[in-house]
Parts: sequence; structure tokens; C-alpha cells
Amino acid sequence: MGQKLGVDRLAKYAKAFGLGSLSGLNLDREAKGLVPTAAWKKRRTGIKWQGGETLSVAVGQGFNLVTPLQMGVLISMVANGGIRYQPSILKAIESADGKIITQHEPKILGRLSIKKQTLSIIRKALWKVVNTKKGTAWIARLNDIDISGKTGTAQVFSRKKTERKRKEKDIPARLKSHAWFVAFAPSDQPKIAIAVLVEHGGYGSSTASPIAREMIKTYLSKKESGESSKAQISKDQKVTLTRN
Repeated sequence: MGQKLGVDRLAKYAKAFGLGSLSGLNLDREAKGLVPTAAWKKRRTGIKWQGGETLSVAVGQGFNLVTPLQMGVLISMVANGGIRYQPSILKAIESADGKIITQHEPKILGRLSIKKQTLSIIRKALWKVVNTKKGTAWIARLNDIDISGKTGTAQVFSRKKTERKRKEKDIPARLKSHAWFVAFAPSDQPKIAIAVLVEHGGYGSSTASPIAREMIKTYLSKKESGESSKAQISKDQKVTLTRN
């Protein structure tokens, strides 16, 4: 499929999901990442793009560079129907007596041009990843909450044939793949989107997805009970976290 689409068409949709650009969170030194195109490679190396390179790019390898924040935004767009919001750390700023000084208003950065039927197919596939026994994130399922997600195992660099035959746990840490998992829940009416990256963690299925499962379970249980957290900053800049 990736070969048929071609690298430039893949890049078009990757950029529509916010990859290759800053998130708008206003973080110091935030990385833009990289979405490769045929023109980019020619400009950088002077060498024509090769068809085999498209295969690597299509599965998230090759020249691709992404951040966990970008992947969190991407999976949130799948969850909400294709709207790209600007991330924000703050929901609101309140005074000591409880008055709201600043209220964060969601800012839309873009909308994905995609057929509802296409998005529905993607969401159905993500549901199967977690909720069917053959899914790579079967371990992340919850009995009372439907989670939809996608595992990823990004190789740090190519291994020799002898190294590929060894079990992941027996491979030196520096050679282990990065473990990824992106998800949203509940599947039918999403309230949380999440991206987990464990550097040199091995497989996304066994390492990253259980972390996401516990975070989703904790967040939704606290949201249902009405429990929330607030950060209080004193005059001497000390920060304390209180729960309501």
C-alpha cells in the first residue's frame, strides 16, 4: 500500500496530522521532527529517491522523525474526527480565593480532509489491535473500558542476521528497539488520547501498551469520581500539587 501511494503522498497526509511541524505548545527546544519527501532527499543528498525507501517510510522507519507529543496529537485527531488542536499544559489559572484568572480556550490548528468511511475503517482496526486475541495490544485491554490503539516497535539501527535471531531480552540495551503505543479511550466516546514511548524498551506490545492501559484506567476512574489536581505556586516559586 505504501509503495502504491508513494512517498510524497504519504508525506502529504503525515503533515496534515501535524508531523514535521511544531505542536504549538511553546516548549523550549521542541523538535519539529522530519517527514521525508523525494525533493527533500534530492536537496539533502543529491541522490534520487528510491522506491525501496518508501517501504521503510510507510511503516514509520527510514528517515522519519517524530516526537511523543506529535504522536499524541495524531491519535487525538483519529479519536475526535480529524480536528487538530493546539496542545496546552494549563486548563485554567485560578486565584487563591478560587476565582478564574485565565481560562484556556481550545484552539483549532487544522482539520483533516478525510472521508468518514475511511476514518471509521481506521478506528475499527485500532479497536481490534487491543480487543481481539490476535491484536498486538491484547495485553492492554480492560474489561470495563474499550481502548483503541496501535503498537509500534522502532528499530534503532539494523541488526546483523545473528542478532535478529536472538530474543529481545538477550539483546544489549543499546541495540533494543524503541517501544511505542498510541491510544484513545473509551473507543466510542473518547475522553483521553495518549502516546507512550519507552526508549530501548523492546516491543510496543509488551512494554509500552501496559503503561498506557494503567494511565487510561487511572485517568478515567478519577474523572468519573470527580477527582482533580491543582498546582499551587507560592511567592517563592515553590509548586505543590493538591487533589480535590
